[in-house]
Formats: sequence, C-alpha cells, structure tokens
Amino acid sequence: MKVLMVGRKPSIALEELRHYWGDVDVSTGFTPRMKRYDLVVAQEPTLRIGLPALTQAKLSGAAFVCEVHGNYLQTGFLPLKDLMAAKIVLKSSDLVRAVSSQIAGSLRSWGVKNVMVIPSVYIKLELFRPLTMHSQRGPVVLSASRLVPEKGLGLLIDAVPKMLRSLPTLEVRVVGDGPERSRLEALVRRRGLEGVVRFFGWVGQDELVKHYNEAAVFVCTSFHEGGPRTVFEAAACHTPFVSTAVGLVPEFFTDGREGFIIRERNSDLLAEHVLQLLENPDLRQEMGVRGREVVEREFEWRKAIKKYATAYLKIFRKDVRSRPFSKNSQ
Repeated sequence: MKVLMVGRKPSIALEELRHYWGDVDVSTGFTPRMKRYDLVVAQEPTLRIGLPALTQAKLSGAAFVCEVHGNYLQTGFLPLKDLMAAKIVLKSSDLVRAVSSQIAGSLRSWGVKNVMVIPSVYIKLELFRPLTMHSQRGPVVLSASRLVPEKGLGLLIDAVPKMLRSLPTLEVRVVGDGPERSRLEALVRRRGLEGVVRFFGWVGQDELVKHYNEAAVFVCTSFHEGGPRTVFEAAACHTPFVSTAVGLVPEFFTDGREGFIIRERNSDLLAEHVLQLLENPDLRQEMGVRGREVVEREFEWRKAIKKYATAYLKIFRKDVRSRPFSKNSQ
C-alpha cells in the first residue's frame, strides 16, 4: 500500500508503520506530488495540514483519513480559520480517527461520521521503566509538556504555595518549552517561587526517564489532550499522577487506583491530591505498580502500533485494490 502522511513532523512510529504498510512518504504541508497514493493520512484537520492533505488525496485518487489528536474543536483553542477548515476536512474524510472516546463524542456531536477510536500512545517499556523505589524519591513534582496555553500550567503554579505550607522542601520541575515559557517564568517570579519551580526546557529521552524516576508525583493540568503520552510514560516508571480528566486518562485509569483524576480546575483540589501522594510513599509505590500494569497491557510500543497499522489495513486494503487510478496521478 502506498501511503502519504501529512503532519507537522513525521510520526514517531514511522519505521514500524512502513513495516506494515510498505511505501510511506511524509509531508509537512502542501507540496503537490505527482505520485499515486492509495491512502493519504492527515494528522490534524487544520488549514495547514488537513486541507493540503485532502487536496493531495483528491489529486491522486486516494482514500483519505483525518486524525484528531486533541479535543480542541470544543475548547476554544483552535483559531477560526482552522475551525472552518476542520469542518470541511472532517466531513470529506473516508474515515476519521479519534485518539480517545472523549474526542470521538465531540466529533459526532459536530455531525462527523465514520469515526473510529484508535489511541495514539505507544510506550517503549524497555526505556520507560522504574529505576528507583518511592522510598528513595524526594518531594519532587514533575510536569512535562509543550508550554502552550492549552496545557494549563498556571493551575500547577497556583497550587504550589498551598503545597509549600505543608511541605517546605517541595521541588517542582517543568520539562518542556514553548511560547508560554516566558509568561510562566514571570508568574513564578511574581509569586516568589524561583527556588521551588525550575524550568528545564526540552530534554532527551534518557534525561526524561531520569526525571520520571526522581519524581514522586507527575502532574497534568491540560484543558484537552489526545493521551497525554507523558502520563503513561510516568506510569511506566511507577510514578503516580494527578491529572485533569483529559484524553485517555479517565478511559484507562481509575481515580484513586493508579493516580488521582480531578474533574474541576481547582488549585486547592490539585494541591490536596498531590500532598496526599507526597506524604505517603507506600501509596505511591502501589499506584505506580498498578499504573505500569495498565501501560504494559494496553500501550506497549509494538502492540499499540500494530493495532493502529492493522486497523487501516483492514479497512483500506480492499478499497485501494478497486480504487480507480486517477488521471492526475502517476
């Protein structure tokens, strides 16, 4: 099968997908290709990615799949031009892949049909693994993400003074970078938290694994997510989480079992749950073990990629054999 994947960057599973699909090209935007494709995959329904991918599919007579990796259609974070493009792209798709049931529900409420849920979390368990027991971990709270408005990191910073009153030795680490970094750093300075909240920027995978294993608690404060992958990476390292009810978190984890899921954006509630974990290493260890069991069962790298790749093969293999060769493609 000849596949074109259009996205802001190549899929992290590109080589494995080539094993299943065969000929896979990648594109970051609209560069018309005079090549016949059986399937074109847009990794988001936006003006920059979705519309060029749809155009390419029509040019080459290919089946068209649009993937939606976040619930941004209903959270107000998508610019109007992208919202308008998304309506065209999604309703023109042969299949829409939602990476969580929550996102699928939002799409269906938009009138989008042919929606299939296939998670996009793939975890290398040999890399993301527990290296330290919780009895050896200090009062370290970790966040790892792009620093953009939809990650909602202000909520974590708001919770820090409340946690400090009970735990003066607290350390908060923020891994990642993005346009919100300067604003968040300024917020930390205004609150007088420079010695508590530290920004690390982007780090390599080995360094990230080290952070997961030094953290007592992982925190996710996002407004919407597809995964988020970082919660599952942390869980694979036996690090329990406190997370907003986004993406796959409430679908695969149970509140109070592998971590805590907060269903309202309340800094007091966030601080309360983080402190409960920081003050109880035995509870953290138990939750961490259960979290890794979920990741092993559902999101092991090879198993999860195979599920994704074979889903498209089952749907489109017959279709592409009967699809006429477009006169516009070569």
